[in-house]
Amino acid sequence: MSKSKIIIDDIYWERIQLFIEGHVENATQELNKRNFILRNLTETKVLPANNVEISGKTFKARFNVAILNDGNYLPSGQYLLVYRGEYDYIANINHKLLDPTQYELDETDIEKYEELETKNGKNNFLLEYFKHVFKRGGNSKKTTYTVTPMISSEVNEFVIDISFKAPQPKESLIQQKIKEYRLKYNKISFNIRNFIFKTIFGVSKFFHLRKGNTVLFTSDSRAEMSGNFEYVYNEMLRQNLDKTYNIHALFKSNISARRDFIDKFKFPYLLGKADYIFVDDFHPLLYTVKFRKSQEIIQVWHAVGAFKTVGYSRTGKKGGPFFNSVNHRNYTKAFVSSETDIPFYGEAFGIKEQNIIPTGVPRTDILFDKTYEQQIVAEMEETLPIIKGKKVILFAPTFRGNGHHTAHYPFFKIDFARFARYCKENNAVVLFKMHPFVKNKLTIPREYQEYFIDVSDFREVNDILFVTDILISDYSSLVYEFAVFKRPMLFYAFDLEDYITSRDFYEPYETFVPGKIVESFDDLIVALDNEDFEQEKVPKFLDKHFKYQDGRSSERLVRNLFGS
Repeated sequence: MSKSKIIIDDIYWERIQLFIEGHVENATQELNKRNFILRNLTETKVLPANNVEISGKTFKARFNVAILNDGNYLPSGQYLLVYRGEYDYIANINHKLLDPTQYELDETDIEKYEELETKNGKNNFLLEYFKHVFKRGGNSKKTTYTVTPMISSEVNEFVIDISFKAPQPKESLIQQKIKEYRLKYNKISFNIRNFIFKTIFGVSKFFHLRKGNTVLFTSDSRAEMSGNFEYVYNEMLRQNLDKTYNIHALFKSNISARRDFIDKFKFPYLLGKADYIFVDDFHPLLYTVKFRKSQEIIQVWHAVGAFKTVGYSRTGKKGGPFFNSVNHRNYTKAFVSSETDIPFYGEAFGIKEQNIIPTGVPRTDILFDKTYEQQIVAEMEETLPIIKGKKVILFAPTFRGNGHHTAHYPFFKIDFARFARYCKENNAVVLFKMHPFVKNKLTIPREYQEYFIDVSDFREVNDILFVTDILISDYSSLVYEFAVFKRPMLFYAFDLEDYITSRDFYEPYETFVPGKIVESFDDLIVALDNEDFEQEKVPKFLDKHFKYQDGRSSERLVRNLFGS
């Protein structure tokens, strides 16, 4: 049944019973009614249909939303209709149900439909016809249970979206008082911490008005001296600048983490004292203080190039700062890979373009080091013996979700059985490198462990690139680094249209990426089979986005700042 498709032809309700009718295309074996399930996007809930009727290639599945969850109601979330067989088949909606001529739309409806930007937006406008809203008592606005068939923007698949809205239970008087005192305490505590921070910073700044010789590397999302910091620091040591400058480093593993007790006092002191302050990401506390004019706030952004929009480029969109925000604006210099990036980083950080300098990105220096390449390939083969003598495919997508709290990847969009078959037939292995934010962990079935390995915990992704023959990604800036090797890439962008609408890019995705774009796993396998990578795009991409290809970006940056 590898070429089979599950097609949904109709959706309707009988009281609290949801019925989904459909048929199977290209069926090679009889359907099993026990194999129809609803499954959430993170694959943590699997809910069999209450009943399924099968007649030849057609089916009618019944889901009682009140008891579907082991006797309880179906909780909020998005659920795929899946048929579990030799492969998992995710149900698709019949195109007839997405044809506006099949609905009695008035002029207002047609106008609204035409104004929608995306294909999925238009489809979901029509699928609203099958939406069912249960209201407590028949008219409550506070307690509602809504079931909406739709095309999910996260995965570009048909889902049943469940939204249960209910008022919070009333708190007792004691609970209200505890909550009230806790809020007051948190507010007072924050004000005290903020006062101490700014006082220490102000005093330190006052006693260091004259420019000195202090350098600070600091990050709110990096636990140690790594990335661009490491290369700049090592270059400073190579040029013996540690004899002239006092170099300090204060790091925090992530924005949510608390600083050590001593660091809470040390950080504002060094922030006020330092003459050169290096940052490589968003750093909230830096934007709350006013630095003296002699201080250099230097942004060495962690990503290469300008791919997805960030900072002020997202003004007016969810999660983006507005024009009067102080975020990023106090950088005195930013270093980028190429002149192409200058207007984009100026836009993102809200700083003058003349302060953005295309020296190259320090951490890419290693990619041009042939001696290091020989060394690291040998080390990687020893660490990962599975890759020795194999074609190595690196599967490295970005996360889905609205940030590190909700980040996930829909692993069901990977057909592991077909991927393993490709590996077997082509003497290949796949290394999966998931984004650090991804919460749901990849589980590799035992029968495929000779072909797949999870390398998500590897600290330095650049080392993996040296042994990679083909990169499969989507919207990750890793494509810049991999372009250095002039090897093939594929872009598995199954949610491209919705991603463009919600996140957007600095340049049109379709003409920007240096490889073939595929929007289904079928097309991904076909491209691999046919070696159809559109690889001719890579050299042009590299020349455009890497002004220097000599491995001396760290040296240029340090000389620009310290004049050594």
